[in-house]
Amino acid sequence: MESKSYLPKDHVEVLPCMAAFAVVVESGSFVEASAKIGVTASAVSKQVSKLEQALSLRLIDRTTRSLKVNAEGHQIYKYCKLVLESSANIFRVKDRLIDTPQGIVRMGVPKSLYATCSKMIPKFLSQFRDVNVQLVCGEKFDFVADGIDVGVVVTNRPPEGMVARRLCDVDFVLCASNDYIEKSGPVSHPDELSEHSCIPFIGDLDKQYWKFKSAQENCDVLIPGRYLSDCPEAALTATVAGVGVSCLPLCLAIDAILNKQLTTLLPEWSYRGTLQGTAWIVYQPGQLLSKRIKVLVDYVMSELEKSSRAWVLK
Repeated sequence: MESKSYLPKDHVEVLPCMAAFAVVVESGSFVEASAKIGVTASAVSKQVSKLEQALSLRLIDRTTRSLKVNAEGHQIYKYCKLVLESSANIFRVKDRLIDTPQGIVRMGVPKSLYATCSKMIPKFLSQFRDVNVQLVCGEKFDFVADGIDVGVVVTNRPPEGMVARRLCDVDFVLCASNDYIEKSGPVSHPDELSEHSCIPFIGDLDKQYWKFKSAQENCDVLIPGRYLSDCPEAALTATVAGVGVSCLPLCLAIDAILNKQLTTLLPEWSYRGTLQGTAWIVYQPGQLLSKRIKVLVDYVMSELEKSSRAWVLK
């Protein structure tokens, strides 16, 4: 039988270099890329140099402190990225051929829904004992560079080129404990928040604005933050303890509100922020969706649908 050579040997040898170059572009540095690949930054640099030599093209302009992908590099990157995506598809094929869902699913979740999603995972793990979950908190993810299999995003425009399935609405509510209101007085207009102790969980320590809207007007308030954390659960705990007024995801605060630990404020005003909107579960398109990803997506959709029914103020 006549043998067929699909690729010249020197083309095959630079395949790992193509993958390394794609990771460098997405990571923005050799050091970050080395951490993702699991080799030294020097080794990654040598792989990129080998690719440049094979192509007789300079792809990255380097200095001692930074690197910049040039025009040729951006064109080559489009095809090198396909090498990474093809390798991921190979493992998706393997997963599809296995009857029992198994392996690791890396899931990215925003701060506003992190507590809610984290409560769901133990039950999922008990149902699917061969699936492991890595839950990552953040607002923006690069699915390839960050190795995210499934992401939950809160946006009115789901990302293009991804499968996006609607989960629920994420609303925020202004609230405080009864003890705090008794000591500090009621709030009748957003402007009055500048005279109160407030508990933001995002933003700049020096400049923290809360934006509100009513039927008649918009109001942006620069609030004084006595206690600031990047953790919504920490803000909830401090609010229940009477530290001050907070603006929290309704899904996080609802139990404390229904249990009379917190009182809602300014019900005729709605909070306008970047972390509220419609929540979507998103993942890479294609027919080769692994079973471990499919069962997690279906589970999260079902559980969030049931949970969101309780996120209603009565």
